[in-house]
Parts: sequence; C-alpha cells; structure tokens
Amino acid sequence: MPRPFVDRATVEFLLGVKKRRAQQIMAPCITERVGSNGLVNRDAFIDRLRTLAEGDDGSFEVKRRRRVADLIDGLRRERLTRPQLLVAAPIRVVDQKLENLPDGVHVHTGRIVVEFDEPQEALEKLLALAMAISNDFERFESSTRNS
Repeated sequence: MPRPFVDRATVEFLLGVKKRRAQQIMAPCITERVGSNGLVNRDAFIDRLRTLAEGDDGSFEVKRRRRVADLIDGLRRERLTRPQLLVAAPIRVVDQKLENLPDGVHVHTGRIVVEFDEPQEALEKLLALAMAISNDFERFESSTRNS
C-alpha cells in the first residue's frame, strides 16, 4: 500500500469483503473524510487488522465506551457549573387562562406588562403568562394584535 491512507474500496479489494463489512472494519480508526468516504491511517489500519486477527475486537469497544463516558462526564460537569433555572409554580398554572392572569400581569394590544417585586415572582408570573398563551393562543393573538 503506497499511500499513507486506506479507503473503503481498498479494504474491499484487499480483504475480499463487501462494502458494509469494510466499513465495519474501518470504523474504529477513521481519522479523515473526503466527502462521505472515510479514510484510515495505513499504520492504524494494519494495527486494527492485527487486533482483529488476535481476536481482541473488544479493545475498540472499551475505547468507545470510555469516550462516551468521558463525554457524559463532561456534560454532567457543565450542567453542575451552569444549572438550569427552575421555577416553582403551583399546579393550577398548568390550566392558566388569559382572563385570570396573576395580579400585575397585563396583556394589551402590542404590549405585555409584568409587574413584580422579587425575581422569583417575575418568573412565576412569566410562567403563568406562557401557560395561558399556550392554552389559548388564538385568544392571545386576537387580544394583542393591532387591528
């Protein structure tokens, strides 16, 4: 193999396998792509063939699982450093209607006003407004549209 990279067609020819099996053999060591075709480093491919010949196919699965675990761990750490903002709201907000929005929430043509004293109160009122809008969008649309 004179080139430093091996493609799927070469694997098919060298090993006498079909397209799908060539892809399966190459998949763990694909490092480059040209269009939709994967390329593997020639030396990595030879190592892959040796591993397959020795029957140690599980090593790539262990590496794959380690990468997935590292990814999940990174996402978990990110979530801990930037937690989601949760809004405590009573169950009745699920059935919120536009006609009985909390005090301080006013919907007018082209304008919404939300009055609050504390940030948590603002979040609760905004949630109530969002639920009321989702429960009756047509009414919200007609009450806020400039006609």
